[in-house]
Amino acid sequence: MTGRGRRAILPPADHRTEPPLAPDGLVVTVVNKAGYEMAFDFAELPVAEAMQRSLAAVFAIRSAGWNSHETARASWVTVKMFARFVAELEHPPQDLGDLTPAMLKRWRARHIGTNSGKSVLRQVRPLLRADPRLAGGPVGEELARRIPKTVPVKQSYGKEERERVVRVAQRQFRTALLRIRENTALLERWRAGDLEEGSRDWRLGQVLDHLAQTGYVPHTVMPSGEFVKNHKLLGGTSPENTWGRLFLSRSELTALGVLLTDRFGWNLSVYDRLPAPTTAPSAGSTATVTYLVQIEKRRQGGGRWFSTENITDSGADSSGRLITQALEATAHGRALVHRLAPDNNLLMVARMHYPQAEAPAHGTASPGGPLRLRHRQR
Repeated sequence: MTGRGRRAILPPADHRTEPPLAPDGLVVTVVNKAGYEMAFDFAELPVAEAMQRSLAAVFAIRSAGWNSHETARASWVTVKMFARFVAELEHPPQDLGDLTPAMLKRWRARHIGTNSGKSVLRQVRPLLRADPRLAGGPVGEELARRIPKTVPVKQSYGKEERERVVRVAQRQFRTALLRIRENTALLERWRAGDLEEGSRDWRLGQVLDHLAQTGYVPHTVMPSGEFVKNHKLLGGTSPENTWGRLFLSRSELTALGVLLTDRFGWNLSVYDRLPAPTTAPSAGSTATVTYLVQIEKRRQGGGRWFSTENITDSGADSSGRLITQALEATAHGRALVHRLAPDNNLLMVARMHYPQAEAPAHGTASPGGPLRLRHRQR
């Protein structure tokens, strides 16, 4: 029965839930409430294989209560921290059962002095205690030691500080919006055939079309194997001159988040789940557009997580103008994400940049390549 007394819809009779731990004992898959999978490979950890398998097993046990990829990712980060700590010991244990109270005292001492460290201890402790070998005895007693409460350090911005933060975010996002708008106009002229073939603008339009389709600027592979890009045509090698012509960077996306929070009062957790707003007819007016924005507020409790806000763009000073600009700035990123993963339609998209990596030879977005679009679904 559901919480309201109605009979819940049962799955098919032949339905079987896949276990989170893969048969090899090294990969744990977490499925979030939207049905998306995220895999965590414990073979990547710098510890003995036996400990990799034991950590994967307790991680799988804990994951049974998770329906958020953010929760799983946060736990994974702390598991990696613990694995690095173990690997740095003078005599690294081969398995969880080889941990000693002295080792755990050192682990505690490393983190107990800061709020973030206490959070790490709280994340790792239930994972370790899920292993029966660590549930009792001196090791279990060490794990059971009280972790002091965190000391509040957050302080709200004063009015002047807040205004200064918003002004910086406005400048950063507007610069990005104007850059993307200018390059989008050039791309549309190229696609419409309005540019003289062979001219500088025509060649730039060709580059932008390739960038929009793949996420990379085109390049040539020399006989030496070196990648040669059109840096002279593009005006430089910075993101603003290359992939940033059509995509927001992570810091620019953060600036957009600051402006949305300032305008609408949404908290940080909203943005990872925020679908691209849709439009609704504006009664009696063709000069305005009303957006339907679906907001998910997980802290409201089951059954009350979702709400819809109607936000109207009626001019430069209206709240809806920021939504219009956000859709414009993320348009190419969302289109590329939709081609790579058609089920995703989130608003907050940015291009991830890894300086040490280069694009594949033909500029395609291979699953293991360096192209990443920040477009998460928890």
